[in-house]
Amino acid sequence: MDTFSISLPYDRSKSNFLGSDADLLSAALGLPDGTAAVANYMSQHRGSLFESIASLLNCDIPLTGVGRQRRYQLSCALLLATRLAEEELFERSPLKDPGSCYKYLQHHYLLQSREVFTCLFLDTQRQLLACRDMFFGTLNTAPVYPREIVAMALKMGASAIIVAHNHPSGCLAPSVADIQLTDRLRRALGLIDIDLLDHLIVAQGRYLSMASEGLAGFR
Repeated sequence: MDTFSISLPYDRSKSNFLGSDADLLSAALGLPDGTAAVANYMSQHRGSLFESIASLLNCDIPLTGVGRQRRYQLSCALLLATRLAEEELFERSPLKDPGSCYKYLQHHYLLQSREVFTCLFLDTQRQLLACRDMFFGTLNTAPVYPREIVAMALKMGASAIIVAHNHPSGCLAPSVADIQLTDRLRRALGLIDIDLLDHLIVAQGRYLSMASEGLAGFR
């Protein structure tokens, strides 16, 4: 019977790999002895693992030995991680703080090269009913229509919503338009007794919570 083994060091007491980011990325890409090449790529072109993977998936910077097939394999691996995080999100109860959503969102947005506006619909116990990507845009903007979010919330029978969108540019600060939209959406949902709990902005491995920052009418 064929067996599968991992050559990277593994610490069972901590349940995590002890290899470097370059070790793990080389292994995920299936590059034989590719750690040095990946490490050089990361040091020259990107300052973090998140940014390095995003650039590889978007093909904006070449890496020797990493063609379309290897990028596809990496995308599939990341999609599996996203779905695992989504399963955990559905099992978590209740969803009250921004950190409870962020693990899923950081995986989800890693595969995106444009802005995506996402809604997490919650029931009265703050458990997740559904997670939907509602609107898609460009590198730095996405059109959002509050009435469509209200309609979907009513269809889902949601009692509360957490919204989020990504900034592929890497800038974490909310724009004036982001704040104005959030305030308008919060007011629109309030008219039908649905709470807008937070608006998260995710950018290259970091996030900002408008509720935590007291922006857009959050208290």
